[in-house]
Amino acid sequence: MTALAKILVEEEPVVATAKVARTATAKLYVVANKAAAPAEAPEKGNALKNIVLFFAAPFIGLAYIIAFPFVGLAALAVLAGRIAARYEAVRATAAVLKHVALAVAAPLFGLAYIVLFPFIGLAALAWMGGRAAFRGAR
Repeated sequence: MTALAKILVEEEPVVATAKVARTATAKLYVVANKAAAPAEAPEKGNALKNIVLFFAAPFIGLAYIIAFPFVGLAALAVLAGRIAARYEAVRATAAVLKHVALAVAAPLFGLAYIVLFPFIGLAALAWMGGRAAFRGAR
């Protein structure tokens, strides 16, 4: 028996098991004024949401089925990496490969920054201008 079960057993109150005679009780009736009670409005879009989910469910299931082997392989790779990280030679090799990969990827990141920063700047400028315009309209 675990400690939690022992505590639960010890804390239970003793219940009397004497037979109780049944007696008749008065019936209670609740009369509600239907005119005063507000009618509940049905949720809008609930039927459309259910229809969309009905048609999307097979594709979601297919995505899970397709992704399952990759998730399993990734879990195996993580476990293998944790076991391999116990060895100093593997950690040194991983550090060298990391530096090589970063050196190869650096020009690609620089190109991505050069291409995307004008769009990011314009979006930030439009966002701030829109906020200022709508604040002035209030």
